[in-house]
Amino acid sequence: MKDKLIDKIKLENGLTLEFYDRSRPVASDRWLVSFIARIDVEVKPEYFQGEGTPDISFHDIRAAVGDKVTYRHEKTRNFIAETEKDQVFDGLKERFLAASLAYLSNPDFPRKLILMQYQKARGQVMNWKSQ
Repeated sequence: MKDKLIDKIKLENGLTLEFYDRSRPVASDRWLVSFIARIDVEVKPEYFQGEGTPDISFHDIRAAVGDKVTYRHEKTRNFIAETEKDQVFDGLKERFLAASLAYLSNPDFPRKLILMQYQKARGQVMNWKSQ
């Protein structure tokens, strides 16, 4: 199924938050409402300079995760009346922004996301307190 880009927000940390609609009809006038938030983060050496930087070489990080990592958050609601689908979708988006915008805009977000993907690629568990 194709994701339909519906909005973009430029975050304070320079990243772009994209919103996609993957809603689809499921039966008669009922819909599966699907909201997706996504951020693509380029793996850059400047994310790993300064205080709080782990003792991992940038080369090792890039080898494990590639040139880009992606943050993705999806919420769905099933069996929604066609007349209510837009309102439900907007509600999912508003709740997501209220809960996540400050976190996603944080200057440390790209580094932490990349490190989390690095740990995942290596089969390790991330200790967020040390990051």
